[in-house]
Amino acid sequence: MKINIKNIAWLVLLLAAWGCSKKNEAYKELIKGGEKYYPGVISNANYRAGKLRTQLVWNPSPDPKIVKYKIYWNNKQDSLTVTAESHDPLDTVKVIIPNLVEGTYNFIVNSVDSEGHISIAKTINGVRVYGSVYAGGIFNRGYNADNPFTVDITTGLVKLNFNQITLDSVTINTKTIVTYINTAGQTKIALLKPEDSIVTINDFQFGTDVTYQSSYLPFRGAIDTFTVASPTLFPRVRRVGDITSLYIKNPGYTFQRGDNGTNKWGTPKDWQYNNNVLNQDGGKGGGWSWDGNGVIHFESKDWGGDGVNNGKVYQTITLPAGSYALDIETAGYGGNFNANEIVAVGNALPDITNIGSPLAIFRGDQNNLGGTHTLSFTLAATTTITFGWVVNTQNYTYVQFKGVKLRSL
Repeated sequence: MKINIKNIAWLVLLLAAWGCSKKNEAYKELIKGGEKYYPGVISNANYRAGKLRTQLVWNPSPDPKIVKYKIYWNNKQDSLTVTAESHDPLDTVKVIIPNLVEGTYNFIVNSVDSEGHISIAKTINGVRVYGSVYAGGIFNRGYNADNPFTVDITTGLVKLNFNQITLDSVTINTKTIVTYINTAGQTKIALLKPEDSIVTINDFQFGTDVTYQSSYLPFRGAIDTFTVASPTLFPRVRRVGDITSLYIKNPGYTFQRGDNGTNKWGTPKDWQYNNNVLNQDGGKGGGWSWDGNGVIHFESKDWGGDGVNNGKVYQTITLPAGSYALDIETAGYGGNFNANEIVAVGNALPDITNIGSPLAIFRGDQNNLGGTHTLSFTLAATTTITFGWVVNTQNYTYVQFKGVKLRSL
């Protein structure tokens, strides 16, 4: 019995020794040729979105043996090789991947050393690439529909009012370009920043169009900006209210004298008139008198003489496109007459025998001339117009006017 136990013990020891020997031989075979070497891996890999392209960014490995990086995408069907120019992990490597289609990509980056060893792969997943689909879903910034603009009637200063935008949104508004025509007829632009909501224009030419066009980044930090395909037409900017002082000289209340005379009769300052009006004081005065401290005045010659025939007093101005109202107030009148208050296109008023169809007309006579008359008209574009009076009177007749006002509607 003792002999059998001893033999069994020796057998176990022999088997254990043989097993250890085989294990060591297998390990040696596994590491035959030395340990496997992997070059250093990049760190902090990320991307910046672009238009049909992307930019991959990372910090390089400090491994000095690395000579290049191999980038793969589309299941390794596409690749790009870039030279390793730095081994400082504080530097940033930036690589543009061009000629992509809109969608989401996964990229693989391997470091490669001078002996061809390849690092463990570093993946950059969920890389967004933007294109026409994204571009078709962005819109020009909205304006304040309740109060799109304000205008200082006196100075012409214009403020365009836009809606505030959310600055922390995923799609980032970068700017809005406002295009307008200035008072010199030049095309100008104004910049609306994302954080602002008002564009101020101090040289706007009324009656012209304003358009605006916005640009966006699809993602914060993106390398490409997308601009909305077409500009949007801003609501027509108008001066609304009394614009007399901007366009009409010597509008009355009271009318100023234009000549150097000291008698009752004279001529109106800043108004044009024809010779038919000059029938007082031997042809020196007419069209103005000091009645009422200064009025436009048509009267038969020396009161009892010949009446005024086709007498005209008028001004010529240029107005931008828009709708207008010209208010003319009568001062006094007597006798028989035809007093036509007219707004006409061009630089002159028509003759009383050929009035035609002016922009606006009030046909006054001894039966209806009292009070204030409003001549309304609309201009489709910037237009030169002439307004005023064309008058016929009989003897012992007079017609007077206090003043005129021009309103933008």
